[in-house]
Amino acid sequence: MTAVSTASQSRDKLHLQLARLFRNKIATGEWALGHSIPTVEELEALHSVSRTTVRMAVHALVDEGLLETRKRGGTRVVSQPCKPPSFLLPTSWRELVAFGEQIQQTTLQQANDCVPPIPAGFPSPGELAPAYTYFLRVHRHGEARFCLSELYLEQNLYPKLQEQLERATLAQALGNDPAQIAAARQYLSVAPADELIAEHLGVPLGTPLMQALRWARNPQGLVVYWAKVRFISEYVHMEMDLLK
Repeated sequence: MTAVSTASQSRDKLHLQLARLFRNKIATGEWALGHSIPTVEELEALHSVSRTTVRMAVHALVDEGLLETRKRGGTRVVSQPCKPPSFLLPTSWRELVAFGEQIQQTTLQQANDCVPPIPAGFPSPGELAPAYTYFLRVHRHGEARFCLSELYLEQNLYPKLQEQLERATLAQALGNDPAQIAAARQYLSVAPADELIAEHLGVPLGTPLMQALRWARNPQGLVVYWAKVRFISEYVHMEMDLLK
């Protein structure tokens, strides 16, 4: 690959990130409907990018119908992006089971004899089983893909839950037998989109995502469920009672 083509690819990725930022400015009202946005020169200086990258980002939103460029009047906001539904992130196992009823899912990959890739330094969730069944699932709202799940189910449980898993999430299937779950936790963080996310959710590499690492263990201390779930952030939110 030549240096020119590498630079071109980097610029293309950067303009998509910048377009995402500009789209958010419109959605939040920072760039108000009917008003002009900053000039190309101002945006170039503000974001420390090339003029070409700014123009590519602006043209992307013009093509979406959000911006209108006039020959002598600059560029103004003419429409707002469609706001996607925002799902409340579950904060309990019961909410996690109910969450599965709100979304559609498709299994992209499935494999046996796998082991959850628990991150280094992560608090031990319990004793790992010898093998797990792995699922890669994409979740949708309508036609929009907003979530990618990498899931691990203790392999001996799979034959018992196989029929349910054709139409349900792992949490829903496990939730039908509460005696299976003695402890469960969730860790939330912000993580950049990697190649897997870019391929299946269609967002640029490095895009900040909401990430949930979840595990559940049975009364014997065996981890029966491990999940790495990543959401496009516009589709999820959290609520907490600060007086609890």
